[in-house]
Amino acid sequence: MKKHSLINIFLIIISMFLAISVHSQEIPNNSFENWAEAAEGHEDPVSWGTANSTTNVFPINKITTEKTTDSYEGEFAAMLTSKTVLTFVAPGFITLGQFSIDLFTQVTSITGGIEFSLHPDRLKLWYKFAPAENDSFRIGLWMLRDDGTEIPDTVATAIHNDSQAISDYTELVIDIDYRSELTPEILNVIAVSSNPDNPVAGSILYVDKFELEYNTGILSNTDSNFNIFPSPATDFIYINDFFSSNNYFVFDLSGKIVLSGTTNSEGFVNVNTLSKGAYIFNIEKNGIIHSQKFIKQ
Repeated sequence: MKKHSLINIFLIIISMFLAISVHSQEIPNNSFENWAEAAEGHEDPVSWGTANSTTNVFPINKITTEKTTDSYEGEFAAMLTSKTVLTFVAPGFITLGQFSIDLFTQVTSITGGIEFSLHPDRLKLWYKFAPAENDSFRIGLWMLRDDGTEIPDTVATAIHNDSQAISDYTELVIDIDYRSELTPEILNVIAVSSNPDNPVAGSILYVDKFELEYNTGILSNTDSNFNIFPSPATDFIYINDFFSSNNYFVFDLSGKIVLSGTTNSEGFVNVNTLSKGAYIFNIEKNGIIHSQKFIKQ
């Protein structure tokens, strides 16, 4: 069993009192392990928007996004099913933004997303697809910058359409196409079980384990061993020694690398040269990048 020095134990105890709410720039609930019951009685994946609150009402009572135990990793995945609703077909979908629909005019809109300012290279996920005849699914990513106008600037996109039936979970990696050098502010990821322009009832899309992939590895928040403290920090931050002797990068909120190196055997990183403010700390372990926000005071 690995022994901890007295200073490590002391810092671990301190971290319990100095813990603050942090938001690492990752896809939340990326493996769909967390679901919450809505007022209408169905469950929705935490952090994701669906059409269920609109379609699962009397007399329609159709759920197009469901929790399933047929997963690639973990206990659950999301199952998206295209179903006939009134006089039209509503595809199953998930979004990190907000969804609205007028059932009578069939006008839909998806807006917003999550705060995000990094520059990933690829979107990665695992999926299965059982298409209805002449149908296809769509996976999309949009990174936007809100310049105060009615329509935000599009910084980058990644879109994949496919009609091929896939019976076993298969990895899908989609390159992200950057349209400008602006730093994004908003990230939205969308999965749709049918062609949005011509959906067909009966198509089923399973999705699980969304990740953002960088040239240095995969950004992930799945390892509970990762923790940074103290925050706010003055001269040093400490990463538990599980991550000792690993490469790290520190980004400012514009996405610029301001500090990099290798953690020492005790897990300390000197941040004394950084200006006061918020930063994103990324560290690589076995090809996986773990990310967390910290404050330098």
